[in-house]
Amino acid sequence: MPAKMDPDGAPGVKLLRLFRKLLVDGNKHYQVDLASELQCSPQTILRMANDIERVIGTNLESGTEQRRRWYRITSNKKNKLGLEYEELRYLAICRDLAKSALPEHIQKRVDDTIFSLSVLMNEQESADVKSRFAFFSKGRIDYSPHYTKLETLLKAMEDHRVCLIKYKASGRDIVKEHKFAPSSFISMNQAIYALGALLTDDFSEVRFFTNLAVHRMKGVSLMNRLYEGDFPDVDSGTFGLPWHEPKVFRIRFKAGKAADYVSERIWADKQKIEMHDDGSIILHITTRSEPELMAWVRSFGTEAELIR
Repeated sequence: MPAKMDPDGAPGVKLLRLFRKLLVDGNKHYQVDLASELQCSPQTILRMANDIERVIGTNLESGTEQRRRWYRITSNKKNKLGLEYEELRYLAICRDLAKSALPEHIQKRVDDTIFSLSVLMNEQESADVKSRFAFFSKGRIDYSPHYTKLETLLKAMEDHRVCLIKYKASGRDIVKEHKFAPSSFISMNQAIYALGALLTDDFSEVRFFTNLAVHRMKGVSLMNRLYEGDFPDVDSGTFGLPWHEPKVFRIRFKAGKAADYVSERIWADKQKIEMHDDGSIILHITTRSEPELMAWVRSFGTEAELIR
């Protein structure tokens, strides 16, 4: 048997070197040149190329030019991460949408992760994932001081455990303790709420299902108690936070800015807008929060009225 060209190069090392060489630039690399660089025979290059092809499939291309065989790894949009560039752009948009509710150090981690993904995709254009959106909001809440509460509530949801919540309701000065089994988070109007079951002191039954604003929680601790009951379905397609069974209302908006504003937006999955010749509209809408809907209608003043 003839001596190896590179007696110190193990087969696995040569295979990794070949893979790295092909991965770096996506250019065509000729079999003869690769054999010379890796100090092996052209047959060994062919065998290792077949091994690589079995792993990455059609991303390994090969062909011949002037009777010389070449290989290259293509960097198409469906890359080695299984992630497309458009999907990365959508992730960046989701990051921008969520920024107002994320603590600053979490924002940085998300930014770093998206940048790392863009680099790993090996796409020159994908490295540019800067924000192209600016979302303006009034009265946003800084959730940096509440991050540990969110983590504790999330842990309770995953383990089906009960939390002891110290809670200050809006407009009240007293802080009350509640035994609360959280099921999910709800985000609305730049605020995050925990949806769940409020339990009796002896844990024997559910007093009612409710939403508690995370920023109004003065303390959250896990209890050594499991919650094995059911939770109501969360339907984000209704208007407002869920408080009761769905109800349908009709609201008339006068012609003008109010009618234009309402007709240009989706307020609930189950809605219908009647357009009238005089420019007015009637909105048919489903809600599980009647008080919230009534407050919304009142905010339009004389431009809106509830139709009984």
